[in-house]
Amino acid sequence: MTQAAKLLTAEFYRDQVLTVIDMVKKNEGVMEQESLSLHADDLRDPQRLEKERALFRRLPLIVGHSSQLKNSGDFFVQELDGRSWLLTKGNDGEIRAFLNYCQHRGTKLVHDASGCKKRFSCPYHAWTYTNHGDLIGVPRADLFPGLDKSQKNLRPASNVQSAFGLIWLQQEGEAIDVADFLKGLVPEFEAINLGDYHLFFDEVRPLKANWKLPIFAFLESYHIDTLHKESIAEFFVNNVALSEQHGPHIRSFVPRKSIVDLAPSQFDSVRLAEYITPTNILFPNVCMIGHPNAYSILTMFPSDAPNRSSWRHMLLVPKKPENEKEQRHFEKTVEVLDGMTYAGEDYWVSEQIQEGIDAGAIDELVLAKTEHLLAHFADMVDSYL
Repeated sequence: MTQAAKLLTAEFYRDQVLTVIDMVKKNEGVMEQESLSLHADDLRDPQRLEKERALFRRLPLIVGHSSQLKNSGDFFVQELDGRSWLLTKGNDGEIRAFLNYCQHRGTKLVHDASGCKKRFSCPYHAWTYTNHGDLIGVPRADLFPGLDKSQKNLRPASNVQSAFGLIWLQQEGEAIDVADFLKGLVPEFEAINLGDYHLFFDEVRPLKANWKLPIFAFLESYHIDTLHKESIAEFFVNNVALSEQHGPHIRSFVPRKSIVDLAPSQFDSVRLAEYITPTNILFPNVCMIGHPNAYSILTMFPSDAPNRSSWRHMLLVPKKPENEKEQRHFEKTVEVLDGMTYAGEDYWVSEQIQEGIDAGAIDELVLAKTEHLLAHFADMVDSYL
């Protein structure tokens, strides 16, 4: 395929596509034997939230795209769960991550969101560090008798990796290899190679809802005809989807109505996302969605209250726009996906649900027999807690 069309072909998931076509023709989704429910308290309990925040600190989290640390000296700052992290690419080409605080008084060291620097100087007393995290400058060092600068380097993260075109940060705990963590999803990540993509859109916003609620929205298609009736409902089959489980992660295949026109002989020449929307729920907080011309990487992060969180949307496109027409095309993609579908519908309804939960209107979230993945995800969170 051309440089501008690197998305997966239908042939890559031939067996799954054939299964989904059969499901659509029969109008039958995957169903459990009975309906289930989730405890509403899991979305409003402060003690549970603290355990979930600890979970986020010990797992690999997607914090950026590899293009953000392309050259030596590049850096960006990532705020996670009330802590600021400085991610850098050193002079040796290695990527590192440090708590973004000076080791003199704990002042936040870097206030720029991103840039290119080889040294960082604290705005309080000008203690200076290299982009390797080493303390190299202390004004009036004679005022600190016996100071061993090597003991005051920036505090590193447990692990930071550039893998499959994305940057992953693990704040605490024993280092986890991203490839081992992704398990059966690795072949797909290798095939699409997101590192070749261009980061077209990147924005973080607050949410008046628990971090799990938006993920629930991407785990079922029961809501498509209703919630998305003004945006994408006309393109999708309602309440039919196929899913696979790979360790703690979930891959889903949500069919478009056009799939009934797809013949097996075409599989190797058409993009998968033109007929099926592949969605990966990467544990614990990522929804990775394949579109006909782009990938959305949606990440949710807990905050300091059960009914507060934040969400980030990175839109990755096959190449940097080369003219005004291509620029406008992807701007329109952002308007429809980010503005209408995500912010205006999926995240909007998450806030509505949270309001009802906080009001004490419901004690449980009742699930249809086709919404079993919500229960699976909730069970997976419980098992990791």
